[in-house]
Amino acid sequence: MYNRYWGRDRRRFQRLKVNLSVWYTVEAPLFVRNAVGCREKEAKTIDICEGGMAFISQNHIPIWTTLVLKLMFFKTDREGMVSFSDPVEIAAEVRSSLPCEKDEYRIGVCFKEIRTANKTEVAQFVGSFLAP
Repeated sequence: MYNRYWGRDRRRFQRLKVNLSVWYTVEAPLFVRNAVGCREKEAKTIDICEGGMAFISQNHIPIWTTLVLKLMFFKTDREGMVSFSDPVEIAAEVRSSLPCEKDEYRIGVCFKEIRTANKTEVAQFVGSFLAP
C-alpha cells in the first residue's frame, strides 16, 4: 500500500545532532516506574529540537511513558568562553523505544509540558547551531 509520507520528514522542527547528558525520571505508569526505578538516571542525548529529543538509555522505556527530563545547555561567546544554563526541566512522553546496541535503547520523546522560559532556552540552543 502506498504511504503518502514515505521518504518525507514529517517533523515540525529541524533536529540538531548533539552529545549532551540528560537526566530522566519515570513519572508514569507505575509499573514502568517500578521496573526502571524511582531514581534519576543519566543518558546521552543524540538529537534535539524544539518539540522533542532522542537519547540512548540503558533501560527499555515503553511508548506512552511519561518522563521528567533535566538538561543543561551551554553557550560559547566570541572569545570561546563556555557558560552553562541552570538545569532545564521538561515533561516528556516516550514516542519510540528501539533497541540499538547491546543493552541500549534509542528513546524518542516529545515535549509535553514546558514552561515558556524553558521553551525559549531550548529554541535558542538549537537555533544557535542551526543558524546559517
